[in-house]
Amino acid sequence: MVALGLTACGSTPSGHQKISSASSSTKQAQTSSSQTSKATSTSSASSSSQQQTYTDTEYALMAYEKLDGQGMANLQSNADRMNWYQKGNRFSVDFGGHSTIMTVNNNDVLVAYDSPTSNGMGQKNASVNYTKAELAKEYGQYKDTLDQLIATGTTHAQQRDGATSSASSSSASVSQEALNKTYTIMGHTFKPVWADDYKSYVLVGTDGEGEAAEWAPNAIGYSVEERKQGMEQVSEAYKELYGKD
Repeated sequence: MVALGLTACGSTPSGHQKISSASSSTKQAQTSSSQTSKATSTSSASSSSQQQTYTDTEYALMAYEKLDGQGMANLQSNADRMNWYQKGNRFSVDFGGHSTIMTVNNNDVLVAYDSPTSNGMGQKNASVNYTKAELAKEYGQYKDTLDQLIATGTTHAQQRDGATSSASSSSASVSQEALNKTYTIMGHTFKPVWADDYKSYVLVGTDGEGEAAEWAPNAIGYSVEERKQGMEQVSEAYKELYGKD
């Protein structure tokens, strides 16, 4: 009886050990499955991030920035002078001077630009290719900034085109006969000259006087009355030039 009791008592720990081992294996399997799921999810997110697509417009500005090489902060600081144009897959940007042309293809962007020479800027005499992959890797993080710059540059270009159109209409009202004439103000000779800043013709002195309306009221060596008469002559000259006040 004592022997049987000892045998029965000795069998209990062995059964408990088997159950505990099975439970531990189940937990390990669940943990492993959870870690695998998290790794797959992380990998998928990373892959999705790498595969983010960009518009041709964004790739074009990325290519310009890579050519410029002065950093996004510098590009942003000059946004007020930026003009941006698009025609199909061809884009151009300028800051009041020469334009840089970006042609966006399936896998790359061709950039044509004015290369510096010993005599100044060239005439669209250089080009470089950048792959979309390298551009996205380097500038993809600036997507929102790129979009803002493109919107700003497009607005500036539209405003400039509108001003140019208006100026063309204004200049069309000036006859060729009026443009060929010279105008005398306070004994000085002035001729019509196109002024891009004003988008119109202005009367400029032939002997370094500058624009008539700025020179006349400040002319050195003339009395107040003579300057007053000079301004009246300026008004008459412009009226004659444009056929109106």
